[in-house]
Amino acid sequence: MRKIGVIFAALFMVSWMFSFFCMHAAGQDGTGNSHNAEQGDVETGAADLSGEQKIPGQSDKLGISGNTNRSGESALEAAQQESRNIFQSRRVILERYGVKTYLSVEDYLPGVVVCQASPELGQEALKCQAVIARTYIYRQMGEREEIQEEELDLDYLGDRTAFDGAGLTVHQKEQLAESLERCKLAAKETAGMVMKYEDRYILPLFHECSAGRTRTGEADYPYLQSVESKWDEQKNKDRHSATLESETAFNLSDFAARIGKLNDSRAVDEARLPSEIQVVKRDDAGYVLQMKIGPGTYTGDEVQYALELPSACFTIDTKSQGQIIVRTKGRGHGYGLSQNGAEAMAEEGWSFEDILKYYYKNISLVTE
Repeated sequence: MRKIGVIFAALFMVSWMFSFFCMHAAGQDGTGNSHNAEQGDVETGAADLSGEQKIPGQSDKLGISGNTNRSGESALEAAQQESRNIFQSRRVILERYGVKTYLSVEDYLPGVVVCQASPELGQEALKCQAVIARTYIYRQMGEREEIQEEELDLDYLGDRTAFDGAGLTVHQKEQLAESLERCKLAAKETAGMVMKYEDRYILPLFHECSAGRTRTGEADYPYLQSVESKWDEQKNKDRHSATLESETAFNLSDFAARIGKLNDSRAVDEARLPSEIQVVKRDDAGYVLQMKIGPGTYTGDEVQYALELPSACFTIDTKSQGQIIVRTKGRGHGYGLSQNGAEAMAEEGWSFEDILKYYYKNISLVTE
């Protein structure tokens, strides 16, 4: 049975980029030092006996400030500060050059969002991504207040490829800096907010663009229900983008070679190939679940990755002489929130809360 929690459609995000952006968001460099923005100097946190470095000004209580309340501060202000301290106490541990650095989840979050979201997303859609990323991190942490960065396994959350910053132009770097500031704002405006189903953190899967409907998850994920995402088709039509539909042509030998590399694959007879391709089963959103190619039976996901298709919602045309034409709809695994759909919904005036509740059914949005 397909495991939704470990989707093979995940494209790999670059770990150091998360760290770089997150430390930048917190005002730190890659050595674990904290920069003072006003004075321009650098403080080095004192290392404890374990060799772990603490961020200057941070108490031993997992990021909770050691400062006492100001004289005359109201009970309401004190309660608000206590609430802020609770979610600031959850931390991600980054290790670089043998030095450990602690970042609160809220400081770490903008660096995750900037890698997972398109720079074109509006603010409401970015808020969706901030809540998605925070929910996933909290889910991975469980009852713990600290987690190693590598334990987050962030490359399995979505299916966007992080870009390589090394080749960016000055203008692109300026755009990236602007995007990071917008991601910081999205994290701030949703501070501490997560999604739960029956008091448990959900697995907040998302993808770039659906095929017109999102997919239904397994029984363990009742909030992942198939919903219409008409905005994907409309946005594709309005912007003349190739995001929703694409077409790829394979010659017979290339197609046979790619399928032949699948695990436990049996030899594919190239000459008989066009007559031995059959889609056996699709899900309620049109994605291929099972198909036969020659003597073998494969999942839609396996064929998608063997052929390097943008999604598992595809049709195969074998009528072209000497070629196999594969037509694909959507980009990504198709579960949960569609980023294209969320952006179009936000443009129509939907709030981020309503967008999230549309794509993830019967959830609660809570602030912790």
